[in-house]
Amino acid sequence: MKKSRLIKMLTGTALALTCAMPVTTAYADVSDVYGDANCDGDVNMSDAVIIMQSLANPNKYGINGTDENAITQKGQYNADVYSRGDGVSTADALSIQKYLLKLIDKLPESYKDNGGEETPVADTVYIHLKNTSIEAEGENAEVKGSVVTITHSGTYMIDGTLDDGQINVNIPDETADAETVKIFLNGVNITGKSAPAILVTNAENTSINIVDGTENTISDGDTAYANGGAVIEAKDDITFKGGDEGTGILNIVANTQNAVSCNNDIKINGGIIDIETLNETDKTDGISGKTSVTVKSGTLKVKAQGDGIKSSKGDIEISGGDIKVKAGNDAVQASTAIAISGGNVSAGGDRGFRLDEGGKLDITGGNVIATATDYQVNGNEKIDMSGSTQTIVLLDMAEEQTKDAVLKLGAEFDPAKKYSYALLSSADILKNENGLLYIADAPAEHDGGNVSFIPTDTIVNFKDVKAANTLTPPTDGPTPRDTMTLKLDGKNILSDAPSDAYCAS
Repeated sequence: MKKSRLIKMLTGTALALTCAMPVTTAYADVSDVYGDANCDGDVNMSDAVIIMQSLANPNKYGINGTDENAITQKGQYNADVYSRGDGVSTADALSIQKYLLKLIDKLPESYKDNGGEETPVADTVYIHLKNTSIEAEGENAEVKGSVVTITHSGTYMIDGTLDDGQINVNIPDETADAETVKIFLNGVNITGKSAPAILVTNAENTSINIVDGTENTISDGDTAYANGGAVIEAKDDITFKGGDEGTGILNIVANTQNAVSCNNDIKINGGIIDIETLNETDKTDGISGKTSVTVKSGTLKVKAQGDGIKSSKGDIEISGGDIKVKAGNDAVQASTAIAISGGNVSAGGDRGFRLDEGGKLDITGGNVIATATDYQVNGNEKIDMSGSTQTIVLLDMAEEQTKDAVLKLGAEFDPAKKYSYALLSSADILKNENGLLYIADAPAEHDGGNVSFIPTDTIVNFKDVKAANTLTPPTDGPTPRDTMTLKLDGKNILSDAPSDAYCAS
């Protein structure tokens, strides 16, 4: 069948369906699904129909059309699947039909090219690392020595070992090619001794996907990079993702540089990620995103000589996952806001949570402990905690505690390192009806003998917190047994006991 005949046949089918087939959709806020013109989360013939309807009768079915099923802006964005970037036309409806007939494998079918020709969507490109060289199977992966440069959005599966080299993402025109570069780490060991091991030079979005069942290591050498940067450096947005099972492991070991740095947004959406920075002299950071850092799921462990997780100009948002941060400086630092709505968070450093003056700390969910050795979270900077809706208990310890001094107050809180101040937040705190706090399984007291840690407000600060069961002999004279003081729950249980409570010798 000639191409022109196929186009006439499919277009004719769509025009017939325009009159015969009603379009009913639920316009939900769904993720991008290319071809899903009616935004119902699926690609089917009704998507081709609504495209044709919107073009044939824009007053009724176009943007802001009178029909309740008129195409939306989101629908038009999804509908642009042929020569993506040049707007919606009948060719997009044709591409959807070709996809449904399995004449093409995926959508979009092609992208707009400034030269006037169509650039087809590439299939998965396989990149094999061979210690000192690289082999690429597929298009848009240019190899030069031990550096491979990815020049187009698409899927890139990477395996093997690279002794000293780089994966560089550099899209020539991210406006024309605004789709995601998807890098899949399938058991890699990449060392970037003289430059970042993974560098995003230019791309609208890049995702680093950790293949289930694999362990991957990204590291640097013992020399500082000439142009600065981190082991993983991104000039644009970068997202870390796990597989469906979440069993893939990514180790990032920064011997000299910072570990992960981004000029825009960093997102953690799964996987098992273990980050360590080892440069004690320069106090290198773990994760640093200028605009924002968002953690939605996965297991994230950061051990940094400098700051653990940082947003130098914006927010940090945690809505899920298991996060443990041990830092030499600030464990979690943001310029404008730290918002925690879920997950398990343990953050320990010289300062646990750190914000610029006037910054907002909003805790509305999750199990959270933030510990510090320098001062309490609200000790130096004037921060706004009024947006917090989940109970926050602030503990000022009478003396420094070791990291083994686990705290129990309804929930169990595991400190990341030694501490003199602690912030605890959990929905389970209010379920602790007896109001007892335990430090390393020992009951605690505050403010000179008070053993009740029942919060009287959303945010409450207890001072001079210490273990309650301390044995205190008199300051002068002998120490007969009946004058020794053993405090338990604020009561002198030996001196106050009746004489027959003692065992005879």
